[in-house]
Amino acid sequence: MNKTMTGNNSLWVARKKMGFSQMRVARALGLKRTSVLSRYEHGTRVPSLANALKLEIVYRTPVAYLFGGLYGDLKGSIRSKEERIK
Repeated sequence: MNKTMTGNNSLWVARKKMGFSQMRVARALGLKRTSVLSRYEHGTRVPSLANALKLEIVYRTPVAYLFGGLYGDLKGSIRSKEERIK
């Protein structure tokens, strides 16, 4: 995935809104270091499905909102393909 597919997310905002440190969230996800969570927040890495769902649970926010940019890109791509196959 390229930067436009991964970079537009609301993870940092959701974490700050909850008042959580990176360490607290990393531990909830079972991560040993905060560097992986930082990469998620900066959009340089996309979490596995399991970690994305864990983030949804921790932040009490739907995955589609947490990863709004990726969700929007995927939705647009699928809708476009649906129109071509009609």
